[in-house]
Amino acid sequence: MNILITGCAGFIGNAAWRHLEKKHNLVGVDNLSRKTSIPPIIDSLQPHLFFLEDINNIENLPMPLPKLDAIIHLAAQVSVVESVLDPITDIKTNAEGTLRMCMLAKEHNCKLIFSSTNKVYGELENIKEPISDTQPIKPETPYGVSKAAAAHYVLDMLPNSGYVFYQSCVYGETQVGTLDQGWIGWLRTSIKDKIPITCFGTGEQIRDLLHVEDLLEIYDLALDDKLPPGSYVTGGGTGNAHSFSDVVKMLGGNISKFDEWRPQDQKCFISSNEKLKAAGWQPKIKFREWAKND
Repeated sequence: MNILITGCAGFIGNAAWRHLEKKHNLVGVDNLSRKTSIPPIIDSLQPHLFFLEDINNIENLPMPLPKLDAIIHLAAQVSVVESVLDPITDIKTNAEGTLRMCMLAKEHNCKLIFSSTNKVYGELENIKEPISDTQPIKPETPYGVSKAAAAHYVLDMLPNSGYVFYQSCVYGETQVGTLDQGWIGWLRTSIKDKIPITCFGTGEQIRDLLHVEDLLEIYDLALDDKLPPGSYVTGGGTGNAHSFSDVVKMLGGNISKFDEWRPQDQKCFISSNEKLKAAGWQPKIKFREWAKND
């Protein structure tokens, strides 16, 4: 297959590239805005095509794209804080950029796999049970709004070939993150470098954690026509749901400071994975075991 990966130099994009490069012909597009992503991606791109470009300027590529069979759209502005500080850039990158990818998918008559976020559901106050695929979309931050709008573009424009994955906390060995994006990677780096860890709230906020390899198995199902087009709540599920305090401990660290709760943060998010389970998928990697061997 000919597959375009946007955001191919980011954490998930880099992992997707390594996962697919031996079986498919890949084209990568990335503006390299996150400098930490450059080293692990450049060498592995050599047998394929890589374009240093923004997704909103896809028409400026120096050569025509091959006939595409699929687009894995991962390029995004991924920070809630940055979305509040600069909502114009956020909406242009996430919503307009995704709209352009939808138009490209229609032009090539190909699949589009879109990486969305659990932030589209809003604060989810007082909800502690696993989130189902029927949970209403109710974003409460510019980031959540832009990713929700992007998801609607995919589902509306590509009803028979579009996939939207409302992803919970994805982690993995090569993740380099911050407190606001890729926080498992940020915790690992902070603990390793003995940087004090601040917790916003009590530390009892719960997230389900999904290893990137388990996520890529879902993308494989979509590429291989083993998953119907549509939207999916996507996370580590109940077996990988842990509080922030417990995650810090499992990684061998300690919380140095507790600060005020941040508005719009979710106190609990656990994915039910109902539709994914029906397709035969289950997360294989347990965070607790992974953390022991990290």
